[in-house]
Amino acid sequence: MLLYKILVSVYIIYMEQKQNIWPKYYANQLIIGKGNIAVVTGWTKKEDIFESLSSEAKNKISLIGQLYSKEGINYIVRNLFLNPNINFLIVTGKDLSHSLAEFKSFLQGEQKNYIHEEISKDKINEFINYFRQHSLFVEVSELETTIKNLNSSKQKWTQAEVDFNDHLIKEVNTFPSEKVGFRIEGDTVSKVWLKVLDRIFKFGFDKMSAYDENQRELVNVITVINNDNPDNPQLPSFLYFNKDDLNNYYPQMMTDCTFEGVKYTYGSRLRNHDGINQIQGIIDELKKENYSRRAIAFTWNVEDDHKSEKSPCLDLVQALVQGDFLYLTAYFRSNDMYRAWPQNAYGLLKIQKEIADELNLKMGKLVVISSSAHIYERDFFDAKKMLEQYKPRLECEIDPRGNFIIEVTNNKIIVKHADAEGGFLQEFHGKNLCEIRDQISGFMTDTAHAMYMGAELFKAEICLKKQIPYIQDKNLSI
Repeated sequence: MLLYKILVSVYIIYMEQKQNIWPKYYANQLIIGKGNIAVVTGWTKKEDIFESLSSEAKNKISLIGQLYSKEGINYIVRNLFLNPNINFLIVTGKDLSHSLAEFKSFLQGEQKNYIHEEISKDKINEFINYFRQHSLFVEVSELETTIKNLNSSKQKWTQAEVDFNDHLIKEVNTFPSEKVGFRIEGDTVSKVWLKVLDRIFKFGFDKMSAYDENQRELVNVITVINNDNPDNPQLPSFLYFNKDDLNNYYPQMMTDCTFEGVKYTYGSRLRNHDGINQIQGIIDELKKENYSRRAIAFTWNVEDDHKSEKSPCLDLVQALVQGDFLYLTAYFRSNDMYRAWPQNAYGLLKIQKEIADELNLKMGKLVVISSSAHIYERDFFDAKKMLEQYKPRLECEIDPRGNFIIEVTNNKIIVKHADAEGGFLQEFHGKNLCEIRDQISGFMTDTAHAMYMGAELFKAEICLKKQIPYIQDKNLSI
């Protein structure tokens, strides 16, 4: 009995201490101090910002954290409601994803549909009413002076700590699958994106990520984009970016420029890798020998990246020419398929078009191999909601391996195989569905196409047995 009481007492003390740990959310991604100023950065590394400050400025800081996406605004609100002693917010750093602009508009009172429903409207208004007056948006170069000019205060920004209920995420089930090598094809980036998200939710594996949150992952997702123009992209409303956002993103792929606080971009590694412009090298190589298999560019710097926690996610691109077409293949070791993949794909299409134009070739298909294709838990709710609203019930694409014309004549089933333009390729004969199935196996890539062929061949077999007319795509009437 005494042991039981001791264990209960220890558990109560542990739980009380656990509840008092602050910040509650993403503590391992924040720099925590003892002051009363919170600093929110965008894509500029928080460590670089903190190290650039004097001891006097550092002592006035409560925490510094980066804001990569608008979803993170929820966790700023949650953490600050658990620390009433923070008096000021300073926002600084590079805004590559417009998350800082989103935060500014949030503080100005614009309604945001991504704010967690567990955070009540009156508390949102309380947060906005205070920090609208106690927030400063400054350049990194102005941060030191700004912090020093803020007077220390013991005023509490809110009268009582509030621990909101955790954001509820619907349970996600995993279905059996091939585990690796998921091939997904479509005409546009947005269409393929919806399919990718659907496959990750259906077949993904849940595991912890390096960012102290769960992720849902597929291994080796191979996406194929058939026909999307990066200069005139097809951007439906459900995408999280518009054409202006895309034009702001392209320089990260199309130039060798780096940005303040950012160690490198994909463009800087591809176009100025130890002084070598690898994209120009691809162009030169294919101009010399258009059959070359050496038209390849790498972002990985072994000396810098083999032990780095900030190594590039995009590792290589390779261009190949077949006939009049320039094909591009890219390999990502790690790919955030919700927040990053669509823009990554458009950036790669832009590079592909650059190479094709220089070689006077047509753009072939873009292939992106995402080794770890994942969605972070913070995006589960939004991604599933979007799929429910916008993903077509039937995924139907033109099968790149051709079409089939089915006839029943001379007491047999005849299936003619044609290419996408209707040109005749070959012909199959059989008495029943199984005989034809065994012959055409391997000439279809699309699941919906295969299901359609199964239904039509079954109809043809019935018509042959019943000696009644068969007409493709018409309901069977007996």
